[in-house]
Amino acid sequence: MTSRKKKKAVCPPIGALMRYRDRIVRVVAEASGQRAVIESIDVDGRSFRSVVKWANLAALNDQLF
Repeated sequence: MTSRKKKKAVCPPIGALMRYRDRIVRVVAEASGQRAVIESIDVDGRSFRSVVKWANLAALNDQLF
């Protein structure tokens, strides 16, 4: 029987561009409980901040759009 090791969650670097769901976001700060503060732009062009779990952030692929 083989055991699977969980990948330890690591906070992304501040200022990094990442993918969250269908949006490209910028990491603004680290929050408590393995969460990060992200900043993104809504459909009206206004920027807003929200707190998300590190596990829900993904690195960008080779192509931005």
